[in-house]
Amino acid sequence: MNKIIICLILIASISLISNVNAFDNEYANGSVYFNDQKATVYDANLKVGEPATIKAVVYLKKNVDVSTGITATGFKYDDPNQPYKVIEGPSEFTKTARHHGHNATETVTFEWIICPTDVAAGWSIPLNIDFHFFNRDEKEGIPIYFTAANICVSDEHYSGSTTHTTTDPSSTGEHSSEGSPGFGILTVVLSITLMVFWMSRK
Repeated sequence: MNKIIICLILIASISLISNVNAFDNEYANGSVYFNDQKATVYDANLKVGEPATIKAVVYLKKNVDVSTGITATGFKYDDPNQPYKVIEGPSEFTKTARHHGHNATETVTFEWIICPTDVAAGWSIPLNIDFHFFNRDEKEGIPIYFTAANICVSDEHYSGSTTHTTTDPSSTGEHSSEGSPGFGILTVVLSITLMVFWMSRK
């Protein structure tokens, strides 16, 4: 039984370590960027109030409507005390932004400037993004949901400007670097090692 649990932990950890920054299905394909880098599960550190940009660039394969939104793991949609807030963007935090009437071969871009709130101080809270693609002949949307960045929020408050300058990844002609999982991977590996050691002694 212990071996089964250990295997499940390893599989889940490997899944978390994997960089999730793009998607591809019959309706569209696209990429998600966090501060101009292709979004990764780890590799994000912010202070309370420090602005960051999350952008989704969607290339349509069919004539579909697209909706998307950003949320935080562990917080309900209607919770008034969210760990992040939207400074500027197509929707408020946990709310849905939607583009109608687009056709195949068109590009749809969603972009938010967000910042951590005092609720997130001292915590590491995943920032998630979801997409729904609505075929105009169908009522149900095709969902995609994944973590764009696991943000470690310090107890410090950001003292700079709340504006955040970004560069459009699609206009530079260069590939955005994905960044290193860095400290996040080390934390996961250490956690796995401690868990395996603890379970082997039981």
